[in-house]
Formats: sequence, structure tokens, C-alpha cells
Amino acid sequence: MRLLRLLPVLAVSLMAAGTMAAPAAASAAVTFTPTSLTFASQAIGTTSPPQTITATNSGDQSLFFNNVALSGDSLDFTIGTDDCIGTTLAAGASCSISVTFSPTTTGTRTADVVYTDNALNSPQSVPLTGTGSGTPPPLAINDQFFTCTNGVCDIGAGQNVFVNNFFTTTFEAGGGTAPYTWSGQPPAGLTLRPSGLLLGAPTTLGTQTFTVTVTDAAGATATGTFSLTVTGPPAPSPSGCQAGGKLKEALSGPSFNGQTPSGTALADETQFSGCGGFSTLSVSVKKVNLPDGTQLWVTLDFKPVGTITLKHGSGSMTPYNLGDFGVSMDQVRVFSSLPDISTFQQILIGGSFS
Repeated sequence: MRLLRLLPVLAVSLMAAGTMAAPAAASAAVTFTPTSLTFASQAIGTTSPPQTITATNSGDQSLFFNNVALSGDSLDFTIGTDDCIGTTLAAGASCSISVTFSPTTTGTRTADVVYTDNALNSPQSVPLTGTGSGTPPPLAINDQFFTCTNGVCDIGAGQNVFVNNFFTTTFEAGGGTAPYTWSGQPPAGLTLRPSGLLLGAPTTLGTQTFTVTVTDAAGATATGTFSLTVTGPPAPSPSGCQAGGKLKEALSGPSFNGQTPSGTALADETQFSGCGGFSTLSVSVKKVNLPDGTQLWVTLDFKPVGTITLKHGSGSMTPYNLGDFGVSMDQVRVFSSLPDISTFQQILIGGSFS
């Protein structure tokens, strides 16, 4: 009788053992301390003491940080010391960055430190908040990232500004009362969004001069004069020089909106050699669970190279002319929207064209 009573228990034990879940796959993960930073009230034009964010690899595989950057009111916050970008952390290891607050206007200022890495939930964000006090300076357009001569700022210096090739830049302002709204008539083929994001493909050769106006929340305005010089694409590699080939990298990412997206990046270097020429990059995606008409943002090594307009979850980017730049250890990333949309997040990443 004792044996009969034990058999059911043994059977249940064996069944439980047979249905034990397999060990979870190893993966990288990251934990931030603290999970947000708040700065005390700070006078406009002054800088706060630094605060520190520590990132710890809380997973069981190596964690690599591709990039650490600011989004939001990025002119009000500065990343100082950065021990994370380009760093590989073993499980349990940590790295830190420091952040300071220098308000450009009064009121609440917010931003995010955005970490891009190989963890499954990349990118991750640490929110920043600070309050500016004092009297704000007059509204003005920030032109420090452009090349300016005699009151005209060249927005395309040093970039591949070829006719019908993707181009983008962002106008920024300070002073006055945020938020700001931008307007103007940029060169043909380009669109200026109210956020200050300028993007498109210029369709006219030569140098064009245009004005851009920023309006703050109180109705004050400031206007700047800008130029863009558009050239023809470079000639192919001269004959007799050994050109490259075609390099393909798969794009992958975790499940997004209940579906797992995928894609392909193709670098064509058949017209590119040590003698000159050019290379192009094209990117296509599928199974991206977002509405038709959504514009995805595509970058190569964090440089914007195009957009993809979705139809039935799929789409392709117009090939981008890289000029005299070939791909090497550069990763393609695809984001869920244009970068001036608050839900902007990475959905796909590719190999390094190694």
C-alpha cells in the first residue's frame, strides 16, 4: 500500500521535472544609478556643479556602449567626463558620465541622456530636469555649428551636398521663451519642420541663399540668413584602379509592437577606389509594425543618411551617395520616426561592414 501511495507522487515529480523551463539565454543588460537627475535652480548663463550617472552591466554578457548623447533641451545640459562611450563592460562592471546644467532660458528645462548599446532594450534614457532663473537674453538663432561669413551661414560645409542626395541639419535657438517654432523657404527639395529639423534632397545645383525665422512662445522672432551649395555627384573611380565590391549586412532588432522587424543594408563600392570615385548605401526593411506613411530615420555610424516611408510594414531608402567615404566598422541603425518626434527609438541595427 505504501508503494501504491508513492507512485502518484513520483509520477507528478517526474512530470514537473520534464516541464522545467530551459535556462534563459545569456544577454547584456544595463542598470543606471540614479535613474534620473534633477538640478537645482540655476541662473541663466551660469553652470551647475556636475552630477554623475553610473551605468552597470547587470546582465551576464559583455555590454558595449556605441554612443552616449543628449536629446531634448540639449543646449541646456552638457556631458563632461564620459567613461562609457566606446567601452565594453564585463558582467557586474560599471562606467560613469558627468552632466552639468547651464540654462539658456528661464523655466523648466528637460533632456535625456540616451545610451545606445548591445542590450536588448537599447537605446535607454536617463531623464534630466533643471530650472533656469533670472532674465533670459533676447531670442537668437544659434549658429555655432555652421560656417558663417559676412552674416551668411553655410549649413552644408564639409558634407556630401550633392544634387538629389539626402541632406539634413537642425536649426537651434536660445534666449526668449521656449518652445520655439521655425519657418522659412529652404532650397527646392528640402522641408523645414516646425521643430527646426531640415531634411530632404536638394534638386537645384549651385549656391542658394535663404532666410529662416524662429518664433518663441511669447511671439518674439529672430531671423537668420543661410546658404547651401549643391554640387553634382563625384565621378566614378577612374578605369585601371581596383574598385571595391558590394557589402551586405543584415539588420535585426527585438520584437516591436508585437512583430519582429528585419532589414538589409547594402554598401555598393564598385565605383569607389583609392584613386577616387564614390560609394552608395541603400537600406530596406520589412515587418515594421507601424502605420503606412510612417517615416523611419536611417543613420550610418550615427550620421543621418536617409528616410524610409513605410507601406504594409516595408520600405526602402533612396540610395545615399557617400562621396569619397567607404564603409568600414560602421553600423546602420533604423529608428521608428524622425528624431524630432518624442517616441523616437531604435528598432533595427546592422553589422559593422567588417
